[in-house]
Amino acid sequence: MLLLLVLLFFILKKQRKLTGLLILLTAGAGIWQGLKEYNRTNTDMANAAADVKIPSSELIKSYETSDSLSNKKYLGKILEVNGHIKKIETDDNGSYTVVLGDTSSLSSVRCSMDSTHQKDASKLTGGSSISIRGVCTGFNKDDMGLGSDVILNRCVILKN
Repeated sequence: MLLLLVLLFFILKKQRKLTGLLILLTAGAGIWQGLKEYNRTNTDMANAAADVKIPSSELIKSYETSDSLSNKKYLGKILEVNGHIKKIETDDNGSYTVVLGDTSSLSSVRCSMDSTHQKDASKLTGGSSISIRGVCTGFNKDDMGLGSDVILNRCVILKN
């Protein structure tokens, strides 16, 4: 973009007013785009429509079978996942992660709760059935026999 402006400056040297106007318009467009991105907010998953509804066991199996094909299907999409709670974890900041899956398997779906919906996760108990909506952001593949994890972020609890 800057190269184009310099090129226009030399081409339109005789028409300095037009060049100045082009520079001013380009700078204004850049500032407008920057402010738009700065003020952008994430969609609340409680109000978002799910792209895919899937049981946690099927999601895990899909990723374990072919993570590259599953990434094409699920990565960056809003997923509504239902399953049994294996455990509920909290970090040092008090943020909750709900882990879904079969207790006999080491693989799971790790659902990091949205910061505005942390209170909902504090009421959960292990072993209960739940539906959670969140954005699929990746897969931690198991290379050492410790279990693979599908990662969902900005999660909200739909029903308990």
